[in-house]
Formats: sequence, structure tokens, C-alpha cells
Amino acid sequence: MILNDASANFGAPRQAPLRHSYPNFIAVSFHPRYYLAMTCKSITLPLAIISFLTSFTFGQTAPKTPAPKTPKKILFIGNSYTGGIRNTVIDLIKSSPHAKTQLTFINPGGKTLAFHLSKEETVEKIKNGKYHFVVLQDQSQTPALFPDRFKKAALGLDKIIDASGAQTVFYQTWGRRDGDKQNPRTFPSYDSMQNALSKSYASTAKACKATLAPVGDTWSALRKKDPELGQALYAKDGSHPSKKGAYLAACVFYVTFFQEDPGKINFSSGLPEDESKLIQKLSFSTAKTK
Repeated sequence: MILNDASANFGAPRQAPLRHSYPNFIAVSFHPRYYLAMTCKSITLPLAIISFLTSFTFGQTAPKTPAPKTPKKILFIGNSYTGGIRNTVIDLIKSSPHAKTQLTFINPGGKTLAFHLSKEETVEKIKNGKYHFVVLQDQSQTPALFPDRFKKAALGLDKIIDASGAQTVFYQTWGRRDGDKQNPRTFPSYDSMQNALSKSYASTAKACKATLAPVGDTWSALRKKDPELGQALYAKDGSHPSKKGAYLAACVFYVTFFQEDPGKINFSSGLPEDESKLIQKLSFSTAKTK
């Protein structure tokens, strides 16, 4: 099997149960789902007192992670597939109500998540950057050809991201226009490669309890809806994103980050109105369901 991204570089934690201290005689830990028997010097408190004390807690189970907030800082980690959408993502968000969001990109060409996990400077940036989201994108063939290798590196990075207080977002990429010509027996067509990528990214996002940015699934939906425009999503190499492909990815990320319709932003990256409207519609409908 052959791997290649032939391209130059393009420029919360689980909430603890509520704890109340009562001076000199008792410390009680409450959990909304059930009541614990509580004692003080071997004297069991009556159930009525337990009920009274627990009435100060919330009536519903505390969420695993804090309620979503508007992201202020986002870090993208990937390779040329990330670099190829970088400027469009920046321009789209700058044209939105979230223009003050700070975006940082690490995208050396052809690199894998395993490579990024081994780079101390990248790990330190995650740990100390105070990001809200960290976006992960592996080399374009790796999740399909070597899903276990992809998942291992992803889990390693996700652990670091979780510890930093950020949330992991997986950048699900797309199959090559005519299949993987370097591995034609494994992925002879676009559909075969896309199916493997979609399955691998979804499985790994689930294992990490992370968010999925379904760029690949939206790409696939557009190819079915408008085959001619679907072909135009690719650069001449049939692998990297064209200007139209980058716009599709940017729209998907906008929905993923902000849960808002990109069609309400006055930015179309210079695309004809009918094409930009279709991309906006499919991006919103696909990303909102993930």
C-alpha cells in the first residue's frame, strides 16, 4: 500500500458532583440520580433529612461537558488538505458575526497525526494554547488504509486535547475523484474510498467522544446532487480541494463550530450564486445532523 499527499505546504472534563460541607459534623456528596446513605459518628441520618438536604441540588444529571460556548480560539492540525482550505475558512469566519475568533493552523504537507503526536512543539501548543476546539486531520489515505494506526494516533492527541480543556473535532476528508490510483485494488473508485474514510472517521470520533465535521459526507452528497459540480470540487490532481471544494469545507466547519447557517453570511468565495447556495444548503443539513 502506498501513501502520498503530493503537495507543497499551504501557507470538558466530566463535571464533579456538588459537594457541601457542614462545619464540625458532616460533609455530604450529592448526585442528582440517587441518594447516598449518610452517617455522622455512626448515627444514620433520617431519610427526611437526606431528602431535605438533597433538595438543594439540581433535579437533572449534570452534563458530561460544559454547555457549548462560542469558540474564541481554534487550532487546526493536519497537512495540505488543511492548508488547502485555510484561507477560505479564515475569510468566511471573518465575514460572519464571529469575526473575532482566533484561528491557528499547523499544516505541513503529507504529514500524519502520528507525526504531529511526536512533535513536542505541537503538543505544547495544544497544552498551553487555551483553545476551545482543536481540529484533527490525518493524511488523506491513512484512515482508509490503516484505520487502527489512525485511531491510535487520534486517541493519543485527543487525550492531550481533553487535558487542556479543549474539545476535539475530526476533519473528515473525502475520497479521491477517481479512487486511489496508488492502491487501485483496495480503492478502485471514489465510492469505495469515501465509504472507508467515512466509517473510519466516524468510528474514531465515537471512540474519542469527539465532534465530527462531516466534510467528506457533504462532499459525497454534493457529488450525488450535482455530479458536474461534484467533479469541480477537486483541484486538477483529483485529490486536493479546488476553490469550490475549499468553500464546501469552510461551510461545514462554520456549521460545526457555531451551529449556524452559512447561507446567512455575505460570503460566497466568488462562486456563482446557484453553486454557493447548494453548497450552503447541503453543508447546513449534513453538519447539523452530526
